[in-house]
Amino acid sequence: MTTTALSPRPVDLLNAEAMPEEVSQGKVILQRFLRHKLAVISLSVLAVIALVVLLAPYLAPFKPTELKVGDYFMPPGTMAEDGRMHYLGTDNIGRDYLSRLIFAGRISLTVAILAQIGSSLLGIVIGSISGYIGGVVDTLLMRFVEFMLSIPQLPLLLIISSIIIQYREALALPAPIANFISWLLIIPTTETTQIVAIIGIFVAFGWMGDSRLMRGMVLSLKEQTYTEAARALGSSHWRIIFQHMIPNAMAPMIVSASLGLSGFIISEAALSFLGLGIQDPTPTWGNMLSIAQSSMLQIPWLPLIAGTPIFICSLAFNFVGDGVRDALDPRLKM
Repeated sequence: MTTTALSPRPVDLLNAEAMPEEVSQGKVILQRFLRHKLAVISLSVLAVIALVVLLAPYLAPFKPTELKVGDYFMPPGTMAEDGRMHYLGTDNIGRDYLSRLIFAGRISLTVAILAQIGSSLLGIVIGSISGYIGGVVDTLLMRFVEFMLSIPQLPLLLIISSIIIQYREALALPAPIANFISWLLIIPTTETTQIVAIIGIFVAFGWMGDSRLMRGMVLSLKEQTYTEAARALGSSHWRIIFQHMIPNAMAPMIVSASLGLSGFIISEAALSFLGLGIQDPTPTWGNMLSIAQSSMLQIPWLPLIAGTPIFICSLAFNFVGDGVRDALDPRLKM
């Protein structure tokens, strides 16, 4: 007895052709992001900058604090006595500008990234608690946030930063933390306290916007069906907040964090430019810009050296944030 293979029916063939190919959510987000050309270019530029600052000890031709008496404001392309070249010239005390620019990026970007991470985490926790618990807790937290947002932050940053600079010896860090930061940023351990203090100031004044955004998301999410089901199953408030509220509200928080990085870069540069941020000889783009200010009439191109990476990174982070926002927006079509 022979059997013949059953041929597919025409209806089955039509249904198979009509079925769309299943695509994962991650692939959809990636495809949306790649359509944003400026975001892709900006991310590539940031990746190159990050690679350069990570490899600073190997790429910089000089040490950031190495100076030569008499070699003040040497023009770009000047050859040193030992054969090394000052590609961007030297500063007011004979330090190589390119080397300091590379090491400064390591510090400025680290300060901005750590400050943004700390601000986002604090804002997420406080905003989710405020939105989910509600009542008196929500009222007290949000009135405090509104009060803090109504105060001009730059004068407060300047006052607190100046106090920390004067009394930084009293704010000594534990030795393991200071040694790790010193190794990460390639700076003396005596300078780590000031960098941590600046990050702490930015976190203390940077979480309010994230908390309001998180609160708004939680207010809408806590009325969803899965939240009611979790309550019915006996889940505690903390379990619902950290396992349901926060994970489902992360998309706008990621967008907010990517857009906020440029603000922290500019804030650090502004504090250092005004002389109340990270102090020389530790290089940052802000204090390099401040040093160049006194000589910009004689050497007008000098401020552009430190100002250009601030501009590029701020613009690139904004474009990446726009791309992430478009990629995570569920209302957009492929």
